[in-house]
Amino acid sequence: MPDPPVLITGAGPTGLLLAHELLRRQIPILIIDKRPSPSSTSRAFTIHARSMEMFDHMGIAARLEEVCLQCPGNIYHFPWLNEAECPRTDFRALQTRFAFYYKISQDQFEGVLREHLQGCYGVGVEFGREVVGVVQDQSWDGVRVVMGRRDGKLEEERYRYVVGCDGVHSTVRKEAGIQFEGRKMGVMGMMDVELQNVTFDDRWMNYFFNETLFMNCTKLPGKYWRIYMSEPESKYVHREDPRKSYQEAADELGMGIKVGTPAWVTAWSVPSYMATQYRNHRVIICGDACHVHSPAGGQGMNCCMQDSFNLGWKLAAVVKGHACEKILDSYEKERKPIGYQVNEGAMATHKIVMGFGVPLEDRYPLTQETDWEERTVNLVSGLSHNYCDVAVLPTGLTPVSGPRPGERAPDALLVKEPRKRLYDVYRRPQFTLLVAGGTNDRVVDAGMKARECLDARFPNQVSTYLISREHVPRFDFDHQCHDEEKEFVQRYDIPPEGRLVLVRPDLYVGMACKPEEWGFVGEYLEQWFDFPL
Repeated sequence: MPDPPVLITGAGPTGLLLAHELLRRQIPILIIDKRPSPSSTSRAFTIHARSMEMFDHMGIAARLEEVCLQCPGNIYHFPWLNEAECPRTDFRALQTRFAFYYKISQDQFEGVLREHLQGCYGVGVEFGREVVGVVQDQSWDGVRVVMGRRDGKLEEERYRYVVGCDGVHSTVRKEAGIQFEGRKMGVMGMMDVELQNVTFDDRWMNYFFNETLFMNCTKLPGKYWRIYMSEPESKYVHREDPRKSYQEAADELGMGIKVGTPAWVTAWSVPSYMATQYRNHRVIICGDACHVHSPAGGQGMNCCMQDSFNLGWKLAAVVKGHACEKILDSYEKERKPIGYQVNEGAMATHKIVMGFGVPLEDRYPLTQETDWEERTVNLVSGLSHNYCDVAVLPTGLTPVSGPRPGERAPDALLVKEPRKRLYDVYRRPQFTLLVAGGTNDRVVDAGMKARECLDARFPNQVSTYLISREHVPRFDFDHQCHDEEKEFVQRYDIPPEGRLVLVRPDLYVGMACKPEEWGFVGEYLEQWFDFPL
């Protein structure tokens, strides 16, 4: 096996997240980026609830809470309404510890991820190295990669797997012969700037728009504001004096702000593209290399990182020899539909704020549809994304109540003092089998039988954990907890006779069953792991 066995090309949030997921499973990696050094500018700036749950799982959430600015949601400023009357998508009703979203400039966010990578694993990004050629070596069953350095020299290395996290214009995708299909949806400009005379609520993301113009204005951590601007005819976006241009656009929309000298300005075409496949044998693409959408709702970076969260544990299992390569097929099978779900969430906002040519009087009713706010918030936050339609379950398994296989595994408060949450139980890089049902001997017996079977058949792949009403000697201190608050029983709909719930390493429910059907847990895991019997 080459050392390292995995090359990650692209050190944005997608590549850095994948590096974390592989390294915490003891998979050596090399992560490179063609940029000469870390960027000091960015486009993305939102971190949604599902991503924060992921970072909590990885042990990074506390640091992000120190450097991010909390945002309760979005306000849609229709010109005939005062601010209090404007439609909103309020994220504070979400059933998660992160019932909001965070704002942080992408360059600062990437810095947090690089610091964590260095601090926990002693691994840094090698900047100034770029993939220029990829050849899958049939004789060796690996990948030959030609890389260029800043001095113009070329070098060739071999890897078991190459993952292209190198963005919309991915070299890895092109070298793998993967098509990227879609269309351009318009033009978008962006500015980081100090503002004066702000009268609207700066805690929220504020959307201002008319029939031919859109501006999104939101406060970032520190002194700067982020302004996005879009229009169908480029009346303002490409003007030579951006400060004057953005000021005139803000005046046209009646925002009342005074625009200062910008710290950074950029513009780009808004794309909507999807890769025809996510993998060609041992070359895999991830994040923006797979899909790009309208920036409405700020989901792009979050979806990309969730791609890595899905891929990481599977690729680690294959590299370690614990699983055969076929499980990598599930990466595209599960994540490609999510790309479409993300597009649905983005378009729910896009049609309202950037539905150019459509009168505002026709856009406003979209915000009054039944469940519009709840549907949009759950889509944009990522909490409603699921793999239910592609979940594979053992034949004969009895369906049970609670979160369905493929749905997000909800968090729950188990003990108030000292605080213990269900997500603390999941904070490990394996599957977690919950044995739930108090001290019912049938449930405990089933859990013990399942644990013995799984430890023998799938060593170190499943952590079995008892959630009980009182201490049970057969489970040690690190593998049991009382359910004092009863949130777990409610959110997982645990009946008096108990339940076994298997949760995947990426915080999705794998399967759930009655205690007497514990044998199905091993049968389910056979699709993921390839240990000899």
